[in-house]
Amino acid sequence: MNKKVLLLCTDNSALSIFGEAVLNKYLPGVEAYSAGVINSTKINPNVKTALVKDGSWSDKFTSKNLNEMMDVEYDLVIILSQKATKASSNFGEKTVVIEIEYEEPNYENSTNIDRFIKTIKMELIPITRDILEL
Repeated sequence: MNKKVLLLCTDNSALSIFGEAVLNKYLPGVEAYSAGVINSTKINPNVKTALVKDGSWSDKFTSKNLNEMMDVEYDLVIILSQKATKASSNFGEKTVVIEIEYEEPNYENSTNIDRFIKTIKMELIPITRDILEL
């Protein structure tokens, strides 16, 4: 059975979408989800373009609020923005909750976004693998 991971940021338009895409594509044994603590209208189009280029985009990715995602029991919640920290108390005793803050890239610059995806891969995958003992 896959381990369930939630990536949580402010508005689920970029950071947590990157994390969801990378973990789902590159980390077998994980089913990743993403959400934001405030409502967003859509995913940043430059994020989508970069993830398509990386081969990790899925049409199932949408901008979601945390309230929509609380029916899943997560093994790990990764909080990616300080504004989402307050939500850490929403999860059960069995859920590991960690915080990893990333500086958001300039979303208008594709080179910066590509570098950011590489950073996510190099940092988020091993951290997740270690915590979930995969």
